[in-house]
Amino acid sequence: MKRKIMKIMLIISSLLLVLFGIITLHMLGKVRGILLENSLRTGERAEQYSDSAMRDEITERLKSTTLGCAYIVNQRLDNFAGSIRMIADAATDIYTNPGSYGEATVKIPDEADIGRSIGQFVYAEDVDPTDRDIRHELSMIGNLQGSLLALYNEFPDLAATYIGTESGIMLLAGPVLSDRWNEDGSYAAFDPRKRPWYEGAKEVQGTYFTDVTSDYDTGLPAIMCSAPVYNGDEFIAVAGAGVYLENFDALIENARVGDDGQSLIIDGNGRILFSTNDEGELKAQTVLGQGDTSDSGLGLLCADAKKGGSGLELITVDGKRSYVAYSPIESVGWSFISIIPEQTVTAPREELTAALTDSRSLETQEVQNVISSALLNILLLIVLMGVLTVIAARMLSRHLVKPIEELTDKVEKLEGDQLDFVWTRDTGDEVQKLANSFGVMTGKMKAYLAYTKKVTAEKERISAELTLATKIQASMLPHIFPPFPEREEFDIYALMEPAREVGGDFYDFFLIDDDHLGLVMADVSGKGIPAALFMMIDKTILQSCAMLGQSAAEILNKTNEALTSNNQTGMFVTVWVGILEISTGKITCANAGHEYPAVMRAGGGFELIKDKHGFVIGGMEGTRYSEYTLQLEHGDKIFLYTDGVPEATDKENNMYGTDRMISALNRNPKDSPREILKTVRRDIAGFVQDAEQFDDLTMMCVVYN
Repeated sequence: MKRKIMKIMLIISSLLLVLFGIITLHMLGKVRGILLENSLRTGERAEQYSDSAMRDEITERLKSTTLGCAYIVNQRLDNFAGSIRMIADAATDIYTNPGSYGEATVKIPDEADIGRSIGQFVYAEDVDPTDRDIRHELSMIGNLQGSLLALYNEFPDLAATYIGTESGIMLLAGPVLSDRWNEDGSYAAFDPRKRPWYEGAKEVQGTYFTDVTSDYDTGLPAIMCSAPVYNGDEFIAVAGAGVYLENFDALIENARVGDDGQSLIIDGNGRILFSTNDEGELKAQTVLGQGDTSDSGLGLLCADAKKGGSGLELITVDGKRSYVAYSPIESVGWSFISIIPEQTVTAPREELTAALTDSRSLETQEVQNVISSALLNILLLIVLMGVLTVIAARMLSRHLVKPIEELTDKVEKLEGDQLDFVWTRDTGDEVQKLANSFGVMTGKMKAYLAYTKKVTAEKERISAELTLATKIQASMLPHIFPPFPEREEFDIYALMEPAREVGGDFYDFFLIDDDHLGLVMADVSGKGIPAALFMMIDKTILQSCAMLGQSAAEILNKTNEALTSNNQTGMFVTVWVGILEISTGKITCANAGHEYPAVMRAGGGFELIKDKHGFVIGGMEGTRYSEYTLQLEHGDKIFLYTDGVPEATDKENNMYGTDRMISALNRNPKDSPREILKTVRRDIAGFVQDAEQFDDLTMMCVVYN
């Protein structure tokens, strides 16, 4: 019997060992192939993703910077031109209705006036300054001295402001310069009718910008803006001013994207007026699109820019493949251009590719070493198992049945949390080892159960902390309605539902004083705890600036300065801020990249107010924001929201949209703010149904009583 048992055990063990070895070798080979294939695929995907992400990030930054800078330059020049047109309109009224104005005195400066900013009488060589008609006309336009001086003082970059007439006289406001006198001490003549700004406005019969030229008095580069003056259909005079362009160099220098980036401004003829590059194709005064460059990528881009086009191209500039973004400066027919070499964009990808290649080589070598070591260990294990099989066969032939039955009985009693396993028999064979293994296994199972309880408790603790964070964030927002029950002039209701436990949206309203109510609606980039922390910082800064009595635009300016001063996370926030003057219903508003507000006039329905957007808060240092006003009358309402409302999506990824939002608002527009928000929220819920909430959802409605 012992021999039969031993033979059977040896045969079975040998077959099992051989089969085990074959299967193990096969599995190790498959594991090796899978590891190397996954490593290669992961590296390729990482390269593709990093290349795409880096290109998208830098090109989007290039486009947005170009658009923003073009907008800033255009806005400056538009404001400048608007002021000139106001002077021209005032002069037109003087010539049309001379009886409505008194006679003003304008003096010919003397040398004691040098350095003072005053109204000055200048005239052409063929003009007799003592002529009665000349003095009468001068006394008429002299009424504009105050306006011209005010314009000069308002714009620090102005060279001077002036109005020249067909009769050859000129009223000039600005500093009296020593160059106004000839070497012989006589007062220098000046004929305004022969100046480009005069001739241009007369020819186009409207607002006119000259090319960049040297200022007549100082020689500094400047651009002149002028507008014609008529008496009925008769051309009478031209109002104008010159503005120095020194600050444009600082603007384009600050607009560079990266250390290798370049920025420039070209005029309508393709001439580079300002450039951050002192040499090559991009140096100042180079004319693009002519000669050898007419058919090049830069020449074709320049041709489109001269037509007022905008876009982003990958072309060759100074022998380097570069991304080039351009946007028009419409008021003067110029274009703003930003350039960054493609190598700057792809350099991080190439470094990543090299690192991944080295990592794959090292990983391949390590996998090969592990497999070789495993094969050796398997061979040793097979030999050891063969020896143990012989020993076990002998011992099993003597102690095979009873110990196994006893062990089986004890194992069958193990169930639920009853895992106590006690083995007192000492058989000295594999049965004893198996029993010991069961003892170890039950010990590990009990330890695992204890660990599971600990992990469960930890998850419950984290869940409780997130719940507390949700409550803390909710408490940061105004949540008691009505918030000002003693104030009957207005009513407010708002809500915020984060997509996660905490969110980045926030709203705020607060009394700045008895007659001013601050309103804020904002959306931080991203979600979760980082967005919530950034939200709290932004909310605190916004409210602090508002309580200092700042204007809506200045609140955004100060907040942007605070957030961009040390914004290492790259996060930003869109903000709509308004200051309601309670006694009049006038709201002064400013928008930093936020959604359009919706306004309902009493007796009408809600409509979107497509206001001007500034750049996002925290996106770029030095951004300046403009403001506008809304006039609310009795019963008017204003509805504010974040992009979580129009971008709410259903299971088919269809967005809710502003059209559905306006339709929901107008379902019962006369309802209270609370009911209006409930109506919109129910409509969104009916649209998205069981789809997961895509983004934080925040709304606020204010009614002016």
